[in-house]
Amino acid sequence: MCEGCGRGSHMSSFSSAKDPAHGDSSMAKVVANLPFNISTDVVKQLLPMGDIFSEVSVICSVLCHPYNPFQEEAALRFVDSSLKSSDHRPINVFVNFYSDPEYKLKEPRSNFFPQPKVDAAVVAFKLKQPADYPNVSSLKSFFSRVNSAFNGKRKMLRKSLNHICPSTDIEAALSALNLPPTSRPEELTLENFVKLHNLIDRYVNKITIVD
Repeated sequence: MCEGCGRGSHMSSFSSAKDPAHGDSSMAKVVANLPFNISTDVVKQLLPMGDIFSEVSVICSVLCHPYNPFQEEAALRFVDSSLKSSDHRPINVFVNFYSDPEYKLKEPRSNFFPQPKVDAAVVAFKLKQPADYPNVSSLKSFFSRVNSAFNGKRKMLRKSLNHICPSTDIEAALSALNLPPTSRPEELTLENFVKLHNLIDRYVNKITIVD
């Protein structure tokens, strides 16, 4: 999973150019027609760039709503994944961390040439500003732990995260959040993951100091 994305000198220059100090505070918009096989990877790169882009648009552009085409089934998983569902995955946590996603409409395969084997869909990602991101002590460790939490089919968090700190500490952190010690990753909301990460950090730092 992408925790952020590297920015070349051209992006740094662009970011400076849009700064109010340079006389232009407007946000940029990305417009692209993305192949199905790279849509997810491109979205992972663009969603953390809410300080530069207000929209990532494909097919049509609506103010403050970035768009990208996906296979319809994948699009539904992005925005409709319910807790306690096998479709709830790390990408759902990532997408909601950086944006507010919304399923917009179905695009029949007949609208494309050459015609693909599946229908497409339009998903709207309203990018969050960095100041509005959930408060985590480290983006890198947060997304690393989210990925670890989902490793292994239907593993309890006290098992999938016990390489970070003892299972008893994981259970204590879950209890502090009023979650059962047998909690599984698909049962946690984004807010739950953020709070769990920060609590585990306290345990890890305490262990480090003692050692």
